[in-house]
Amino acid sequence: MKTSVLLTSAAFLFPPSLPGYDLHEWGTFTTVAGSDGVLLSGVQREEEALPDFVRHHPGFHHVPHAIRAGSKSMPLPVSHVTVKMETPVIYFHSDEGFRAEVKVGFQGGSISQWFPERSGGETVEPGSAAAFPPPSFLDFSKPYHGSIEWEVDVLSPPESRNTVLFKPGDLLQWTRARIPEANVVRAGDGSTEGFLFYRGLGNFEPGLRTTVAADETLSLHNDTGGIIPYLLIYEKMSDGSSRWLQHGDPLLPGNDLRFPESKLRSGKPGFDDELYSELVRHLAGQGLLPSESAAMVQTWWQSYFDTPGLRVFWVLPASRTSAILPLRVEPAPETTIRILVGRSEVIRPRSEQAWLALATSEIPEERRQWASLVGLDRFGLAYAERIKSLQSRPKETAAR
Repeated sequence: MKTSVLLTSAAFLFPPSLPGYDLHEWGTFTTVAGSDGVLLSGVQREEEALPDFVRHHPGFHHVPHAIRAGSKSMPLPVSHVTVKMETPVIYFHSDEGFRAEVKVGFQGGSISQWFPERSGGETVEPGSAAAFPPPSFLDFSKPYHGSIEWEVDVLSPPESRNTVLFKPGDLLQWTRARIPEANVVRAGDGSTEGFLFYRGLGNFEPGLRTTVAADETLSLHNDTGGIIPYLLIYEKMSDGSSRWLQHGDPLLPGNDLRFPESKLRSGKPGFDDELYSELVRHLAGQGLLPSESAAMVQTWWQSYFDTPGLRVFWVLPASRTSAILPLRVEPAPETTIRILVGRSEVIRPRSEQAWLALATSEIPEERRQWASLVGLDRFGLAYAERIKSLQSRPKETAAR
């Protein structure tokens, strides 16, 4: 009996070792700012379709706005959205299978779409969302704290290799996120995937302030409280050409950078393989596997680089990522790599003045052009907010 008690006590004090594994994550925060640096609301329109099997809050499953152009589309039942959290995916890298509990918070936003099925998280009450248009039952001008929880089986490498991930509803952008090195995860309802996926909307300041002076000089200010390790400035012109510039040196807290237009170098016509390779390399340099960084760039290539506009891509400091998206995983990983990329869309003063002219024109065709931009562009609602603010200012202020 004594021996049995001793063995039992030893087992209690020294439980079987839990698997050592690594957890990697990538994703994007998208914002739109006027030339004055103020973040604009109305960025909730989706750019990339999600498969039909993705779970979501009531009223939050939509194909991209551009695909619905010309048809009656159901707007998302939200208001005051200044940030889109797009496609964070979490990978497990383990030599053996185990059971994992994952909890992600979202300070300032709602986790509105996810896969595989979650075990817990925030609940959104749709009210009368069946009406058209639905009421805005998520008002992000008020403090909001979203969350999601998963209880999943992380399959061993042999089990992962023998698991069929193909789904009839797969879309190209979705499958690009699958990488061969990651373990497959299986939720309680039996759904499987090569990663945990979530997406959301919110209202907060990611931490990089962007302004553009009257001479079109872009200024960046690091207000994250941490070091921004990498930045890439990119601009797609209306004629299809592009220009870009990397800044590989860290941007320290409180510091500024300025980039006149003349500093941006012309990109290659068509697919710019140098731009692709450089971005993949720098993201991998932050700790992601090459396959993970390539998956991220390929998933978002069209939205990042094939659409007109000036934008800044920057890696959030780890402390800022943890503050916005607090993560807890049991058992805890040996190493955790979380690379969240800020995608700061910036409106140039000349674009503002051109749009202001269209919006206030007495020529019907020009007014129709403005209405089309507001109604069909992925950031049309944000553009409308900016032009409305310029219209309400004295002419000498708006012209600056």
